[in-house]
Amino acid sequence: MKLDALTFPLHGSRLIEASAGTGKTWTIAALYLRLVLGHGGADSFTRPLLPSEILVMTFTRAATRELSNRVRERLVEAAAFFRGERELKDPFLASLAKACDANGGRQLAAHRLVLAAETMDEAAIFTIDAWCQRMLREHAFDSGSLFDEELVSDEHALFEDAAHDYWRQNVYPLKSGALTSLLECWPDVGALKQSVRDLVRRVDVLGPAPDEPLDALIARVQDEQRAKLEQLKQGWFERASEMERWIAGQRDIAPKCFNGNKLRAESLVKWFDALRAWALDPAMLMPDMTDTAWHRLTPDGIVDACSKGFVAEVPACFEFTTDLWDALKAIDPLSHGLYRHAAASIARRMAELKRRGRQFGFADMLDRLKAALEGPNGEALRKRITDQFPVAMVDEFQDTSPDQYRIFNLLYRVADNDSSHGLFLIGDPKQSIYGFRGADIHSYLSARTATEGRHYQLGTNYRSTAALVAAVNRLFLHAEGHGDNCGYAAGAFRFRKGDVNPLPFEAVGATAKAEKLVGVDGPYQALAVCCTDRDDLRADDYREFFAHHCAEHIVGVLNDPKAGFDEDGKFTRLVPANIAILVRDRREAAAIRNALAQRKVASVYLSDKDSVLDSDEAADVLRWLHAVANPLDGSLARAAFATRTAGLPLAELARLSADELEWEVRVEQLKALHTVWQRQGVLAMLRRFIHELGLPSALLREAGGERRLTNLLHLAELLQSASSQLDGEQALIRWFAEQVAGQGESSDERVLRLESDADLVKVVTVHKSKGLEYPLVYLPFAVTARKTDRRNRSFFEFVASDGVRRIDLALSDEALAAVDRARIEEDLRLLYVALTRARHFLWLGVAAVAAPKGGTNRLHDSALGYLLGGGNPIAAADLQAHWERLRGDVEAIDLRTLDAPEGVTMLDRDDVRPGLVDAAPFEGEFERDWSVGSFTSLTRQTSAAPMRAQEETLLEEADATPLVRTEDAPWHRFPRGSVPGNFLHEQLEWMGQEGFAIVDDAGFEARLAQRCERAGWANRQDDAIAWLRAVASTPLPHLGVPLSALEGVLPEMEFWFPSEHLRSGELDRLCRMRLLGDTARPVLPERQLHGMLKGFADLVFEHDGRYWVLDYKSNALGPGDAAYTRAAMAAGMAAHRYDIQGAIYMLALHRLLKSRLGEDYDPASQLGGAIFLFLRGIANEKTRGCYLIEPDIGLLDGLDALLGAGESA
Repeated sequence: MKLDALTFPLHGSRLIEASAGTGKTWTIAALYLRLVLGHGGADSFTRPLLPSEILVMTFTRAATRELSNRVRERLVEAAAFFRGERELKDPFLASLAKACDANGGRQLAAHRLVLAAETMDEAAIFTIDAWCQRMLREHAFDSGSLFDEELVSDEHALFEDAAHDYWRQNVYPLKSGALTSLLECWPDVGALKQSVRDLVRRVDVLGPAPDEPLDALIARVQDEQRAKLEQLKQGWFERASEMERWIAGQRDIAPKCFNGNKLRAESLVKWFDALRAWALDPAMLMPDMTDTAWHRLTPDGIVDACSKGFVAEVPACFEFTTDLWDALKAIDPLSHGLYRHAAASIARRMAELKRRGRQFGFADMLDRLKAALEGPNGEALRKRITDQFPVAMVDEFQDTSPDQYRIFNLLYRVADNDSSHGLFLIGDPKQSIYGFRGADIHSYLSARTATEGRHYQLGTNYRSTAALVAAVNRLFLHAEGHGDNCGYAAGAFRFRKGDVNPLPFEAVGATAKAEKLVGVDGPYQALAVCCTDRDDLRADDYREFFAHHCAEHIVGVLNDPKAGFDEDGKFTRLVPANIAILVRDRREAAAIRNALAQRKVASVYLSDKDSVLDSDEAADVLRWLHAVANPLDGSLARAAFATRTAGLPLAELARLSADELEWEVRVEQLKALHTVWQRQGVLAMLRRFIHELGLPSALLREAGGERRLTNLLHLAELLQSASSQLDGEQALIRWFAEQVAGQGESSDERVLRLESDADLVKVVTVHKSKGLEYPLVYLPFAVTARKTDRRNRSFFEFVASDGVRRIDLALSDEALAAVDRARIEEDLRLLYVALTRARHFLWLGVAAVAAPKGGTNRLHDSALGYLLGGGNPIAAADLQAHWERLRGDVEAIDLRTLDAPEGVTMLDRDDVRPGLVDAAPFEGEFERDWSVGSFTSLTRQTSAAPMRAQEETLLEEADATPLVRTEDAPWHRFPRGSVPGNFLHEQLEWMGQEGFAIVDDAGFEARLAQRCERAGWANRQDDAIAWLRAVASTPLPHLGVPLSALEGVLPEMEFWFPSEHLRSGELDRLCRMRLLGDTARPVLPERQLHGMLKGFADLVFEHDGRYWVLDYKSNALGPGDAAYTRAAMAAGMAAHRYDIQGAIYMLALHRLLKSRLGEDYDPASQLGGAIFLFLRGIANEKTRGCYLIEPDIGLLDGLDALLGAGESA
């Protein structure tokens, strides 16, 4: 039924089929508005919903951003309309407002819309993968997921490790006989990886593998084969000789009795020798014979090989050949068992590696959520998720995988049509083209069956002109059937079986467009079908022929000053950016771009499959990295400078070999680049190298140079991103070499980027064009077909007639046929996508492309060939007649016959471009002296504040006390200085996070020893454990309890203060007046801090109603415990100006308490003070190494005044 956005029921499970250009996104936004408003009476949801309760899922991050923006804009627009702030000619909003008026709730509705718009940042609009990850995290207990797992987007490294582990653990121990058999299947580990890489991801479809050792599997399979072969081989040695004697006897009687090409004497010798060798070898599975040989040695094959007029009675010995061939093909070879065993073992190993590394992949997310919903706690998890998201909309539903649909079905129970929830599946099965990414059209068809009677169609195309819509409708209706034409038995998309068609083609309507295309050849400027009656076009000729004619047509319309768009009398001339050329692969793209370049037409290529790592620039950048990492290696340096991308002329390269001074200059250049790499990163180094070589200007002067420059900058970004995860230059080079060699997995970040958004003709792959639209679209290679074959395949995956997905390792004829059927079905959907991208004009190139080895042409193997002839061969001479029948009375289809290519028309147009406007003057003001400072930067006059607590510790304790003889206690024996101090701070931070009571746990020493070992302090771990245990368990003065008795501690509290022109001199005078009495101390360096003051307090805690800040100090004040008197600690505090640090930290705590406790905060009774814990004085019985700075309201008020910027941020 046709969908009406105002009356569509907003409950239950429903399927919305949205053909191309029919306003799917507008419809989603409209339904979203109704859900927010609670509109619809009996058709409404049970209550109005907030954006956080309406789950919207789609397939790409870009689509989620676009959808979120469109919904937000619609909410804001509707709110303004409801409030009367905006006049709109929008029947939908007018109807909604009228319905609200009838209920007296227009202002309430406007309020709901505003509230929804303001909370769109919390809207539940996700990709399916992101939503699954969020559900696993939010419902970790129900789903059995860990909280701190890492998502791994590229599992290539895991596969490599698991495959090599499999080879070591299973293949190395094999004995000679078993190893020989295995090496016939996999000569090395590389062959193993190549054969099972794709199978590992499909182990569930592959079925259970035998749970047995590899040697046992090989022995079992070989024993089973021998038993079957022993029976089959009986008598075949004699039978082969008998067959050979009969043929020889016939030739003795009549030398020309057999066709010399069909039964060659030398071939017969090989065939019968192979049969006899097979019969004598108990272990040989198949004779070394071709399919042709098997056919020839059957009665039908012999009869077919007989010369004209010769008739002979074929003896019975030939009748056994077909049965033998069928029986041998039915025996699974050893390789099948090996594939299953390896795939299952490697998949288990990868799962184990991910479990150990606390990692998971995208497929794991789906598996876990599905398993959780199917598990014993599944019903509780389902209720929690559906309560959280009572309504869900799944956009682009045709691209879902079986597991994704299974999750939706488990949650919302599609077939039950539960009115307490809503599940709206929105998509177009005719655009399901991402099978290579896991999309499964059969999932959509299952949902279609489950929602029988609840199907809704968007039936009006708002993208294309009425003439173009009529032309595309006719293409598919010719196959589907219309009027008196019953179409083809399988329908337009080959899913019809009898009267049942789960994927029908239904014609869509169109709206009148004010904008019209004028000046283009053809009476109705809609669909131009350009054919040739040549029957000798092979693949390369076909591409060259149609690239020429397509480019000539494009140049013609671009040169025509009257070609353009007329809208209500206003004419806009056609520009290159109005034109898109759709192709299937890079070869087609190269052919058409070369043809355009010959005519001086600039173009840009967009693909969602081509990777920047496959470019020539990637290989050159790899050579650059090798040279910069090893600047003194002459061979690497010469290879880098000799790359095509570097662009050095031959004369200069020759000088590098002959002129020592010239060579030294280049070596110094590489050394400088190496320094930049080490200090600033690989991105900065590559950008500097690119500019030093003058590549931007040089490349932009060349044809295709913009593409190459874009690739270089893209590669630099990829390398910079990868460097953050890798340790060192060589690790980065190894990683990049693996990626360039094709050993990494593809990702969106590696897809070639658009090199320019200038006014260029766009060459786009059909896959990339999905969701896009262009005024003029050209399909010069509309009949490209890639018939399925067995080359470079280790298995076929297909959906059988019973709807079950299967994998065939035997590469059987039945599986081949099924895979090729699925191929042409997807090609038909791909053709539909291509034909529906245009707004005004389509140009198709059609020919009967000759087969590679002669015979029938390949037109019928293509999607367009199927629409023309139903899969039956079409001769080149009959092509025009087929198009005439298809066109019928649709005048929007213009048929043209192309002549042989002649000449090249050059682009000749003078575009008047608007002049450049003057840059707007910058009139804003900003503070040039704004910076971030800290206690350390104030007292030591460093240039920048530390960004991490560890950096602050290193700076505070940078001065190590000279070595002196010390008491024999762990805290006195331990090394001094900033590095040991930082190590101690890290361990105390960990103990604080775990709770200092951890010292009483039985496993404390083992865990701390492990941390010491990891940090490189294993030789001091006994002292560290004893010292840290004493620190945590010794009662401290002023508290009366040890750290282990404290609860609710906050380690490493970070704080930020605004600071308005804080003068260090005034801060110094304030602290001298208020802290440490008359103790002498160094003067603060003069400086002014304007910006932010930040810091990290080691520990903040509450005890007996008072709040304290504590800072650890590992400074050594003397050789023994007695050195840590109050006076000595005061002197130590003064020497390092810890008084200022204490004042700042206490102010941070004071401000925090004031903001959290408000009027209930009383500093006199609730602020404890700042304790400096000198860790090496922990055994001093009087002080325990603690120095207290007591709260001083006058000090805190003075600090507030000096900072002059209110509360902390």
